[in-house]
Amino acid sequence: MNAKQLQYAPDTFSKQFETLTPFSGQVVPLAQTDDPFFKNGYMGPGAALTSTSNTIVAPFVGKVLNVSPLDYAIDIQSKVGLKCRIKYGGDTCHLHGAQFNCALKRGDAFNVSQTLFTVNSAWLKQQGVSNVCALTLLNANALIGIVPTRQKFVDAATDPLFTLYL
Repeated sequence: MNAKQLQYAPDTFSKQFETLTPFSGQVVPLAQTDDPFFKNGYMGPGAALTSTSNTIVAPFVGKVLNVSPLDYAIDIQSKVGLKCRIKYGGDTCHLHGAQFNCALKRGDAFNVSQTLFTVNSAWLKQQGVSNVCALTLLNANALIGIVPTRQKFVDAATDPLFTLYL
């Protein structure tokens, strides 16, 4: 587990805010994903979801930092500076972006619950790609910590995925 990922809220903090889930499904710890970068915390603290959903939506209002279609990922930044990576599936580079649709590009603004990208989850499953979507915090060093949701199932852009503490 990443050092910033906490089980409970810290005793003292100045601010707290929630980040909504980008994908409807069952919540799983990053440690249970098959991507070694996420599993070992190299991409920062966060959470993952499993589902057969095809749509990944914005968890907050912000802008696109980078779209990486070869590995089904998008880097986004909130209005307050929080930087996140959202990635679908495990090892996807060999698919060269097939069945991945992102209408946004670097610098585009988006609103909460706006579609960030879509995937063909059934096709990806046939290619051996797990139906896991991970959201990690790329600049968590500014935080005291994050506490993942305790819910087993979450709805995209409705339920919080984790609470952040400053």
